[in-house]
Amino acid sequence: MEESTKAVEGTEKKGFSRRRLVAAGVIAVLLIAAGVAAFVNTRKDPATVENRPVPVKTAAVQKGSINRQVTLAAKIVPATEVTVIPKVGGRVASVPVDMGDRVQAGQTLLKLESTDYYIAVQQAEAALELNLANQKSAALNLERVKQLHNQGVASQKDLDTAQTAAEQADAQVKQASAALANARNQLGNASINSPIDGIIASRKVDVGEMVNTSSAVFTLVDVSSVYAECSVPETEVGRLTAGQKISVLVSAVSPSPLEGSLSNLAPAADASTKAFPARVRLENPEAKLKPGMFAEVQLATEEHPEALLVPKESIVEMGEQKLVYLVRDGRAVETQVRPGIAKDEMVELLDGVKEGDLVVTVGQTAVKNGSPVQITP
Repeated sequence: MEESTKAVEGTEKKGFSRRRLVAAGVIAVLLIAAGVAAFVNTRKDPATVENRPVPVKTAAVQKGSINRQVTLAAKIVPATEVTVIPKVGGRVASVPVDMGDRVQAGQTLLKLESTDYYIAVQQAEAALELNLANQKSAALNLERVKQLHNQGVASQKDLDTAQTAAEQADAQVKQASAALANARNQLGNASINSPIDGIIASRKVDVGEMVNTSSAVFTLVDVSSVYAECSVPETEVGRLTAGQKISVLVSAVSPSPLEGSLSNLAPAADASTKAFPARVRLENPEAKLKPGMFAEVQLATEEHPEALLVPKESIVEMGEQKLVYLVRDGRAVETQVRPGIAKDEMVELLDGVKEGDLVVTVGQTAVKNGSPVQITP
């Protein structure tokens, strides 16, 4: 009886396993069928994909001027720079100005203690008065001796002696006058004045210091106009002429180049650099350009005034070939071109296009020759 029961249980287990396998197979078939259906439903017609317009942006070929540039490193220097040195020595009594101050020509920069110079003037004045008195006395004596000589009382020797004394007195007056003028000049030099209109670039003295005729006490600069100093290579120097307009970029002041003019060009190359020193003058009414700033002098060495220009991004490189895609009748036309001068965001095309042609600037990598395109704003 037990054996019969076990046989029935084994048969039931085998039947259950078969049902599970059948169910799994049905599920697998359904999944495969669903995947195939999805694949079929999602397939696109190649012809539809091929004819769908590619959105692109375009730019018109423009005719304009473009030039080839050589950029040279330069430094801004003041148009005028003056080092102020005292004409006389002494102790500093006052310094009414400081670094960065604007000053006018003739304005007082520094005063020295002047007591000694006042005394020297008074001494020179007294010496002159004494010599004037001697001159008057000698002149009167000469007149008296002449009269006596005419009367036969005074000898020729007496007359000669009186004449010599009068001449010496005249010379002493001139000498005393010169000494007085010098003393007054020294007194005036105790006050040091600005020789130019400008700005104090440096001050190297304080009240109480002793200065002499070799002490540099101030440096003044006039920056109403400045120079960009550079060195021009020999390959470019022949293209430059005095007064030529030249662009100068000073990034610390402006993102755009400033216009200057070539004011000085050395006739001979520097022995160490083998380049020709040059200076470009820049007007600086607002004093934004500071001496010592770094600058870039941009020399236009070749200019094409009637060039056909396109944006740089429109150029597509395929190996050694350069291409652009023109838009004609709603389709992209692959056109081989020969680039010329490139500057900023534009490039010159020497052939392959004409003024007014539309070149693809965005989307050019997604099109090919003959592709339909749609121009977007």
